[in-house]
Amino acid sequence: MPEQYIGGLPRWGSLRTATHRKVFFDGRWDYDLAGGKIINGTKSRDPGNTGNIDVLRAGLLMGRVTASGLYAASVLGVTTNAEAIGATTIEVSAAVATELVRRVGATGTFTLTGPAAANGPAQQETVTYSAVNVTTGDITATAIVNAYAAGSLLGDTDGSQFPSTLVPDGYGIKVTDVDNSTSQNQPFPFVPIGGVIESGQIVLWPSDTGIRAWLVGMLNQQGGARFTFTHIM
Repeated sequence: MPEQYIGGLPRWGSLRTATHRKVFFDGRWDYDLAGGKIINGTKSRDPGNTGNIDVLRAGLLMGRVTASGLYAASVLGVTTNAEAIGATTIEVSAAVATELVRRVGATGTFTLTGPAAANGPAQQETVTYSAVNVTTGDITATAIVNAYAAGSLLGDTDGSQFPSTLVPDGYGIKVTDVDNSTSQNQPFPFVPIGGVIESGQIVLWPSDTGIRAWLVGMLNQQGGARFTFTHIM
């Protein structure tokens, strides 16, 4: 994305690369929400955007925080292992564990969404956790009620766990100040609510057909948005 002002004398600096991502099939979305919205900078990071997790890449799923009406990253990350009924350890990557602690806290609750077995219908439950190992990615939790296939989605419990749109084509949206660490709410001027999405360009697009169906359903029911997906058509 375009960088902020760089101070100092003229000099050769370190190379920084910005990548334009195209999520919509024809390079544009058909409809967006007039007037736009606001992104909650504190609640939004992109753990998979290594080195720039404060830049939300095009294709990142976004959901509405119920209490404030602001938008936030919908999916914190995915599980790395299948989880059986009654499991008390949920495995994720170290980056996702770190984001869970940053966004929610060292203890708290999160939502888990996915099928009991690969490619089955998705289900969702709220998980209470008491510890997070940000090195191994292990989350210590109260015994879960359902089983979950690997690749199930972790979300917050604030309403944003239900994706209703996504960051559109472009260089992404930066959600920190010039210090690259202090969270700042940011304009979300173009909120797509219709168009043909290149499915594989959605950040964390799942291979599991059950989770795919759940995401398609969410994006096509929240607020009346209507998207078409290339993996279906």
